[in-house]
Amino acid sequence: MADRARFLENVRHRTRTGRYKPTRAPDSVWTPKGAPVPDPIADPVARFLEELGAVGGHGARVQSLDEARDHVVSLARERGAGALVRWDDEELAGFDAPLAGAGVEVAIWRDLEDFRAVAGLADVGLSTASWAIAETGSLVLESGPGRGRSVTLLPPTYVAVLRAERVLGTVAEAVGKYAGGRLPANVCFHTGPSRSGDIEMSLVTGMHGPGDVHVVVVG
Repeated sequence: MADRARFLENVRHRTRTGRYKPTRAPDSVWTPKGAPVPDPIADPVARFLEELGAVGGHGARVQSLDEARDHVVSLARERGAGALVRWDDEELAGFDAPLAGAGVEVAIWRDLEDFRAVAGLADVGLSTASWAIAETGSLVLESGPGRGRSVTLLPPTYVAVLRAERVLGTVAEAVGKYAGGRLPANVCFHTGPSRSGDIEMSLVTGMHGPGDVHVVVVG
């Protein structure tokens, strides 16, 4: 019993104190010797939108943040959305009033007492994105204070807004953005709607994340 008691006390101690160590990214991105070098992508935004559509996502390119707001409001109306949860991001602050005018209740991640419950009941999740990847139609999302993962995972419809200059050509370019620096709390590569085929080999959309994914590229 004494050994068991010591073991459980050690677990409790570690759980309380944790063993966090700051994590830094490698200084460079490793590329296998002799690996083929892909041709440069002439129009990364066009390629990104094409690849996003190929995996079941929906993309739009607009010229201003005002147009992006109009697009998101229109989408919320089309989906019959009554509630939207968004990241605490300055780029998205101007979306609140137009959405409220369309009858959509907006919750901001920083103001929430029960984050997951609110995000789980929202009809739409709205965020920015750190990067987008043209060759795969992927988004690179960094979570952290004010930028909860639940916003991008729990609502059935998810919308990302990002500037055109944030669209990179390749996965290697995206990984290279983190070389030599301190890593965020979490970095996820999201590619289109959630899909799962692990139950009786039947493909199901929206099982482990949003089944309706939209990206609005500004610029």
